[in-house]
Amino acid sequence: MKKVLLATSALTMLAGAAAAQMTVGGSARMGVYNDSAGTVTERRMRINVSGSGESDSGISFGAWARFQSGNAKDGFLGATGVMSGSNVWISNGTMTLTVGNSGGAVNQVGGIYSVGGCGFSASPSYQQYCANVINQGNGSFAQTSSGGAGPNIVRLDFALGSANVSISGGNTNDAEIAVGFALGSVNLAVGFDNGAAATGGTYVSVSGDAGSAQWGVTYYRTTAGATQYIAKAATAVGAGSVGAFLANDGAGNRWGLNYSQSLGGGAAATVAITNQAAAGAGGQLAGTTVTAGVTMGF
Repeated sequence: MKKVLLATSALTMLAGAAAAQMTVGGSARMGVYNDSAGTVTERRMRINVSGSGESDSGISFGAWARFQSGNAKDGFLGATGVMSGSNVWISNGTMTLTVGNSGGAVNQVGGIYSVGGCGFSASPSYQQYCANVINQGNGSFAQTSSGGAGPNIVRLDFALGSANVSISGGNTNDAEIAVGFALGSVNLAVGFDNGAAATGGTYVSVSGDAGSAQWGVTYYRTTAGATQYIAKAATAVGAGSVGAFLANDGAGNRWGLNYSQSLGGGAAATVAITNQAAAGAGGQLAGTTVTAGVTMGF
């Protein structure tokens, strides 16, 4: 994603700041998809605003917020744009404190939206199930909101050599703890949420990069004893990439297949098919959905 520099290190003239800057970056997508309810067009735009700086003593700090506008299908925002809540962070390089609209420990370390890879579709149905069927099946993990105040999380992150440790909670959020390790080209993450019944449990993910191919497996067992999983992979084929996923979120099996190809300049075209045995929490319908669209980064 390209970023536009609004203020540079010229701000070093400000007392107490060794360097400071603000950046703006964005993304958009448009497409059409067909499910059991008929054919629907879909669109979305996001603008991310972030600021960062560093004090004379070497303490870094920053903040983030997002503006999003799109149509309401599959749980996305309506045509009127909404500014999200913000998060603010401060770090000494080893320990980082983040408060506000941000993900909890499992999201931060486990990467609940990024284990493995299977491309990106214009359809919210495909995106949500490919990205994170674990959280789609329940509301366990605190995560950033693009159109609301967010969880108002309090999170501490520790960088300990090849390991990352995160602890979060506060402001009515469940307590979460997660640990991640980099083992060569393989990443392992383990997390726990202390919520009751289906809102808490143990999370394990393993993912890796094998050159032109990426893969990932995530397993989640709720406090109530239910199990959920997602396995996915993507590999380069010709000028593009083919991705696939297979999952079960407790309501039924789900699978998807897509092909994505870069158009250059930050744009990519994607065609995808996904199938779910049961309707999803975000408004996705049971059955097969076929999508085609273009994503853009700027």
